[in-house]
Amino acid sequence: MSTKLRVTPPDTSTMPSREATFDRDNPGGFRHILALDGIRGLAIMLVLFDHLFWANGRTGSKIFDFISVLRGSSYVGVNLFFALSGFLITGILLDTLKTPHFFASFYARRSLRIFPLYYGFLLLLLCLTPSLHMTWSGWQYFFLTYTANLARPFRHVPLDLRYFNINHFWSLQVEEQFYWVWPLIVYRLRSARSIIRISLLGCGAAFCVRVLCVLLKSHPIFSDQYLPYSFTPACADSILYGCCLAALVRTAARERLLRLARYVLPASLAILCVFGVVNGGLDWMNPSTGWLIATFGFSVVGVASAATIALALQFGSRTARFFQGRFLRFMGKYSYGIYVFHYSVASVMSPLRSFFNAHLHVKALSVLFAALIAAVLSIAIAWVSYKFFEAPFLRLKRFFSYNQTA
Repeated sequence: MSTKLRVTPPDTSTMPSREATFDRDNPGGFRHILALDGIRGLAIMLVLFDHLFWANGRTGSKIFDFISVLRGSSYVGVNLFFALSGFLITGILLDTLKTPHFFASFYARRSLRIFPLYYGFLLLLLCLTPSLHMTWSGWQYFFLTYTANLARPFRHVPLDLRYFNINHFWSLQVEEQFYWVWPLIVYRLRSARSIIRISLLGCGAAFCVRVLCVLLKSHPIFSDQYLPYSFTPACADSILYGCCLAALVRTAARERLLRLARYVLPASLAILCVFGVVNGGLDWMNPSTGWLIATFGFSVVGVASAATIALALQFGSRTARFFQGRFLRFMGKYSYGIYVFHYSVASVMSPLRSFFNAHLHVKALSVLFAALIAAVLSIAIAWVSYKFFEAPFLRLKRFFSYNQTA
């Protein structure tokens, strides 16, 4: 006996924008908003600026020192990624609650998007381990289970992958842990109002965890300076602000919320500027005033990220048109591969700085040229990976369409 599937058009009455278009790269999925691709592009550009353009924090030049402060603060690109993930995933979950195979469709589609590249890259590193004499010290098991960021406070053993760097995978692990838990919560609560309440409670809880990390930093478990930023219970609010926004735009408060975002974003940025002046940037590791960033600062960054997304949802607004730019959307489309590869590319290309220094005798140019080459190579590798490795897996999403009913 055969079962026929009837494909029905998606209900866009609860979609966040009138400008939505079909996502041709994810057949069978819901519509997406072009401007959100641009936000993803901005996020990956901030990450590249942070990771590739590192240099001395104090050069004696006010201009270069200011650029260094900006670079040291551009880690907020990861927070923007988190907020966008929370917004998109919560929207999908709320809009598919009544569809058949709710969990199977969601987890199958997420797995097809995330697992091939993540595990493919880890498998490559494991295969190269004997020949390159890499030292995993048991960390491979935590990376394979998306739990390395949770184990970091308790394991003080080396991870030496020679020419490769996967320390930034902690953020992918935070998002995957979110994917494990959040669908179950949404399925249980089922209403936008309940999602709003639980999201705000979670944001408050994450803030309290960060305060605890700051107060107990002399304890061995809390001594890791990255703990307030990369430990899932401490950084979950960046995702939850996006979750809260996704629920809010599906209530009667949608239009008021979008108008309010015009004031929330400038106010948040102003607060962050004040924090930056007081702290000398948004570096939470500053021994004297870093606690201000690690506690209140991260909360404000999460609010600013959600407000940026809200502004992008306003059809025809300047913000929406800005994020619909082709270059930002291009960067957003390949952002996952760029994120996975860029740190290792930078590690492999690190001798370029010495080469340029020896020939140019100007460190600023050496940093600039080496970073640009690493960025271009990362984008090129990500493009090849998407076209020839990731895309075949993405095409399998049509078998797990949200729009199919038995």
